[in-house]
Formats: sequence, C-alpha cells, structure tokens
Amino acid sequence: MSKKSLAAVMAVLALVLCGMSIYKDSRLAENADGTIVLRMAQTSSENGAIGQTMNLFADKIFKATNGRYKIETYHNGQLGGEIDTIEGCQMNTIDIAVVNQSTLGNFIREFQALDIPYLITSTKQADAVFMGSIGEEFLKKLSGVQIYGLSVWESGFRNLTNSVHPVNSLADVKGLKIRTMENKIHIAFWKEMGADATPMSWGEAYTALQQGALDGQENPSLVILTNNVAQVNKYLAVTEHAYSTVFLIMSPVTWASLGSEYQKIFMDVMKECDVSERELSRKMDAEAIGKLAEQGMNATYPDKQEFVKAGANLYAQWEAEYGDMITRIRQLGNQ
Repeated sequence: MSKKSLAAVMAVLALVLCGMSIYKDSRLAENADGTIVLRMAQTSSENGAIGQTMNLFADKIFKATNGRYKIETYHNGQLGGEIDTIEGCQMNTIDIAVVNQSTLGNFIREFQALDIPYLITSTKQADAVFMGSIGEEFLKKLSGVQIYGLSVWESGFRNLTNSVHPVNSLADVKGLKIRTMENKIHIAFWKEMGADATPMSWGEAYTALQQGALDGQENPSLVILTNNVAQVNKYLAVTEHAYSTVFLIMSPVTWASLGSEYQKIFMDVMKECDVSERELSRKMDAEAIGKLAEQGMNATYPDKQEFVKAGANLYAQWEAEYGDMITRIRQLGNQ
C-alpha cells in the first residue's frame, strides 16, 4: 500500500473512532428538558417480581434525582437475549441489564458454583449468601469482564415442568427432553438425572415447547407462571433443585458518568429495592403454584434426596473444582 493510500485509510479510521466517541458521549448527554435517558433490560416478563421492581427502581431514581435520570425499562428480551445485554453493557450500548447468575457463568467461571443443585436450600441461607460478603465478592468479580455490578435480586427456587407425564420420582425424569440454560452445571445435572438436557435461550425455548420439540423446562414457579408455561406444559414437579438469582449489572462508562453524587443515590435506591424485590418475589412465589393449578397444571412433590443421591459423582467433581466456595455457602446454611 502506498503512503498516500495508507494516509487515506488512517484518516477514515480516525473519523470512525471519533464518531464512536461522539456516539457514546451523546447517548449519555442531557436532553432538551435536562433529563438523561438510560436503558435497562431483562429477558423475562414485566409482571414478575423482577419486572415490577425494575419499574419501581426507575420511578424511584427519577424522583430521587429530581428528574435528571429517566430509566426506560425493556422486558421480554426486547433488547436481545441475556448474553446480548451483557455484551451491551460491556460495549456501552445498554446501561443496565438484569441477567441470571447462570449466564454470567459463561463469562466468569466462579459464577458456576452458584448453580450447584441443592447447595442453597432456604431463603434464609440465600439471603446470608447474596446479601452478605459472598454476594459482594461476586459483584466485584464483574469488573474483570468490563461490567459494573450493582446488586443481586431473587429469581427463586427452580422447579421442573413437562408435557409428557407427572414426575413423582427420579425415574420419571428419564428420557425427557428438557430445556436448560446455557450453563454447564445445569446441563451436567439433568444429564445425570437421565434427561436429555438441551441448552437454549428462553426466546427459542418457548417456541420449541409449543411445537413439541421440547418436553419441558426448569424455572422458578413465579417465572413459570408469568411466562405462560402452563399453556405448553401440564405437569409441574416441585423439585426446588437450585436457587436462582439475577445480577443487576451496569455499563462501566454509564456508572462513571454518574459522578459520586448520583452514584450514591443509585446505590441507596437499589438497597431499598433489594428488600422490596425479595419480599414481593416470595409473596408471589407462594401464590404461584395455586395459580398454576387454576390454569390446569398438575403439581407433584418428588423426593429431593433421590436427586441428591443420583448426583453424588457430580458433587465430588464440583467440590474438587469449587471446594472453598461450596464450603462457605454450606456453612451459611448451618447457622
């Protein structure tokens, strides 16, 4: 390439980079009315505890900042799947995202320990883990992948549904084609239980359930209710095999742009919402199974110890890999 051609290419590249910088700055600039608009996204329903609390958080921020920050909330995957929204925060095209702990395990290996089945067995233990020092540690780990960690909310204990037959025991799981999250712990567990574990995004999974390409899925009861799973699956097994959370993450560029005054306001409001989200989640989850029954779902309660015993080999592997964290989480369950 000639020097003249090289100079022309460099000039174009400089213009592109300049344009990207202007785009990033202008997206966080004040509008004519003095507001700065931020985008907050999740992949699940607006009607669940998480969706309702997202809207509450947006309202409280608008009031607490006297209208300076207006948060627009996007639900049901309007801005893409969870990996899309994580990458959006990394690239500063999305300001705040609400993503499952399981998905973050694809970015930070240590997060996978949180998905080990039957490691967390009560909401008391869950609060001690995620509202204490362990939760803080995991939030800080996000900085290693260019994400700012805001907080952790509850999704709940995961249960199994399917369209084939009731699950009264572990034997009834064998051969069921079950959608799992794209998470190696979930996949390994259900394969060990005898199921055909199929990792898939939720947007694709619901269509597959409708068409019969999948037999079932696993999610907290409230998620099952608010995402209309009863329309495609008639059988619910209350396995409570894993406790699931969502992490609220933020673009580091957006976080830095707030400045110390507004950062404090955001964190103070978030702490208020942390409590109200958990209270609402537990209230709605307690009501969910009854509402699912009204929609025609048949609930069964298989022996959880069957699942624990069947996963013995996996637990030995996981303890070798995540031993210290497993020990710390279990200790919080014994207090």
